[in-house]
Amino acid sequence: MGINTYEVMYIQARDNYPYNVDECIEKLQYVIAADNEHAGANFLMGRIYEEQLEDYKQAEFYYRMTLYLDNEYLPAYYQYVNMLINRNRLEEALKIIDLGKKVPGADMARLACLQGILYEKYEMYSTAIDYYTDAKKAAMNTYFMNAMDDHIKRVKDKQRLDKKSKKKEAKSKKEKAS
Repeated sequence: MGINTYEVMYIQARDNYPYNVDECIEKLQYVIAADNEHAGANFLMGRIYEEQLEDYKQAEFYYRMTLYLDNEYLPAYYQYVNMLINRNRLEEALKIIDLGKKVPGADMARLACLQGILYEKYEMYSTAIDYYTDAKKAAMNTYFMNAMDDHIKRVKDKQRLDKKSKKKEAKSKKEKAS
């Protein structure tokens, strides 16, 4: 049994993204119209809505559809969580991360990094550093480990800034009280 026409069209769509979005969309529309249960096509359509059109509601629809069709389609977890974090929908992102951790073969380093970003957004800097450290431990390449070092450094810088601003606030309150 060979690769069916829809799979070929999907592969062509993937090859075209993001360099030839028109061609990519045309092929994806064909695949989704003929086989709405194609997780990869739905995922790629979600990326187009998120990255090219900035239509986050439609992107979310396609990411959710992808996970409905195939709850083990790992790229959808990573991309969907990243979009939710960027949209400050942190509680939802945390739920998707937790679901992603249950999927066999999930990149635990990547999920821990996303969780670190999430807690950094919450301004829970110590917790973020813990997750970046966990991500570093789970990493399987030097580039990723170096990226985690950069994240940790950035968060520590934020912690120092936070402490300085709290000291200034306390000093100004003290002066006002005098």
